[in-house]
Amino acid sequence: PPARTPAPGSTPASALGSAPGSSGGAGGYSPAAQGTAPDTPQPVLTPPPPAEGLDLQDPAVIIDLFDRAAQANLDCPLRHGSTVSLPAHAFLLMTGDLHDHGLNFQRLLKLASLHQSPHRHLILHEMIHGPHRLNGRDLSIRSLARAAALKLQYPNQVHFLQSNHELAQFHGEGITKDSVNVVQAFDAGVEFLYAEDAQDVRRSLFKFIRSFLLAVRCPNGLLCSHSLPSPRRLKSFDPKVLDRLPTNEDLALNGSAYLMVWGRSHNQELADTLAKAWGVTHFLMGHQPAEMGYEQEGSNMLVLASDHEHGMALPLELSYTYTIEDIIGQLVPLAGVVL
Repeated sequence: PPARTPAPGSTPASALGSAPGSSGGAGGYSPAAQGTAPDTPQPVLTPPPPAEGLDLQDPAVIIDLFDRAAQANLDCPLRHGSTVSLPAHAFLLMTGDLHDHGLNFQRLLKLASLHQSPHRHLILHEMIHGPHRLNGRDLSIRSLARAAALKLQYPNQVHFLQSNHELAQFHGEGITKDSVNVVQAFDAGVEFLYAEDAQDVRRSLFKFIRSFLLAVRCPNGLLCSHSLPSPRRLKSFDPKVLDRLPTNEDLALNGSAYLMVWGRSHNQELADTLAKAWGVTHFLMGHQPAEMGYEQEGSNMLVLASDHEHGMALPLELSYTYTIEDIIGQLVPLAGVVL
């Protein structure tokens, strides 16, 4: 592992040990309950996969999941405006775009091990619009539903970042990938799965998408977001959007939230300007292609991808400060995670 500097007075997440359960109520062994000595190491029960046992083709189930997960997003005690601020004793698994990659989602859950401690956190974004379709229909709403179920299981540990694909679905704004309008393909999938209840499912889905964050701020200077505004749009971008719940204007075309999730081709001048405005040192993002799972931009920006065979995840102990070289050294290839 790279050399890292502990923050003053902090406790590394790895030294916290495993909690018998999580903030979301996942189960675990208790020494007293098992009749063993208090100092005997106890294994933590692995919880079932999110949404196991739920019928994700039942519109009532989907609507309930999205409604409750949206409220959980808004009620997170770590949230202020559209930003979650994590504590210094936390462990974080940052990810890149996932795009309905079910296998890598399972690998991320294993790496995150949220059931082991309430101090472990996972960031997810761009869950929908994968490459696999059923007769042209995109069924990735089911991946988003599983992620919503995970949020309900660990309400203060799972954090969703707003992304351009979810926001495009929210607006009905076309995105073409491999000659396919993925927004229309997703709509066709919702119609196929939920028929006459499709519109009610969409309303609940949009409530969930609207509740997403724009950023997760870490105490060691890292800021996680789906992207950053393009340099040419910086003058029309309001950095204070992180401090408020996004308005209709923020989410609309050319609004500050919209610009933040759609931006590309970032340069060092932009990074320096936003680092000063937000009081951060490094930016961790997705959104842009990264064939080997990551791509460095400038001296303090890193793009991650988690949606292909070379996908990466980034585990971080927030009690340490990192250089960009340290951060890259922390990357874990998802293909190497044994399930």
